[in-house]
Amino acid sequence: MTYWFAVGQLSCAVVSDGQMEPPLAPPLETFFTPGTGVPDLDLREALAAEGQGRTMLKCGYNCLLVETPDGRAVIDTGLGARFLGYGPRIEPLVGRLGGQLAEAGAAELSAVLFTHLHQDHARGATWSGELTFPGATGFAHAAEVAFWSAPGRSPQDDEHRPAALEAIRLFGDRLRSFESGDEILPHVRAVDAAGHTPGHTAFVLESRGDRLLCAGDTFYDSLQLSHPRWRTPWDQDAGRSVLSRRRLLGWAADENLLVHAYHMPFPGLGRVERHGRAFRWVPAG
Repeated sequence: MTYWFAVGQLSCAVVSDGQMEPPLAPPLETFFTPGTGVPDLDLREALAAEGQGRTMLKCGYNCLLVETPDGRAVIDTGLGARFLGYGPRIEPLVGRLGGQLAEAGAAELSAVLFTHLHQDHARGATWSGELTFPGATGFAHAAEVAFWSAPGRSPQDDEHRPAALEAIRLFGDRLRSFESGDEILPHVRAVDAAGHTPGHTAFVLESRGDRLLCAGDTFYDSLQLSHPRWRTPWDQDAGRSVLSRRRLLGWAADENLLVHAYHMPFPGLGRVERHGRAFRWVPAG
């Protein structure tokens, strides 16, 4: 699945690495748990208030292709082919980014930007043991590279660590680190979104007055807009993740930004509105 659109003069496309549909989609109760401050009753009441009768996260892997003056770039790369980490039934559903880019005539990339180095964002760039896009320069936040590269930890300490280390190793000196606020490519700027991981980054695309906020894992589901304090087990700094989410959602709502949400149902494009003391998601279209 590929969805083309424009941000000012920038030609862009959401390119799906796959999407998990029910019954293979992950249960919401594994994302919002008592251990992360979401009691079972609160989750049930929130779902009842939605009135949709759902129990699962319709989990997309929405990579973002951007045609910049410096060449084609993709933000995040999905899980990649031959991924068995979520069980063999999942394997056919993911790993489609390379094929989708080839079909779109955009297989040659000059840059790969990572919101962070979790496996569902980075493995698509390295799944074969070699760089999927050998001509591309990689970009990751300096704090992200430092965190995953820190000595004294086993690759088994975290399910995401092997993929992060593989990306760092394979890109080698072609992995450029950046800081929040940096312009990574023409019209593409890094924005602090730390908390989910130490270097978790959002990106803002801006051209001719149009802007898009690429939010990464700032939120997984619309429930985190109606309940922005809700965290997930993958948020490494829970308090900071909530602060980042509130700040970015408030900015998107107040300035009417188009938002790209990595895990929302394809194409993951929409806008954020304030709703009382929280927010709500309005899909684009």
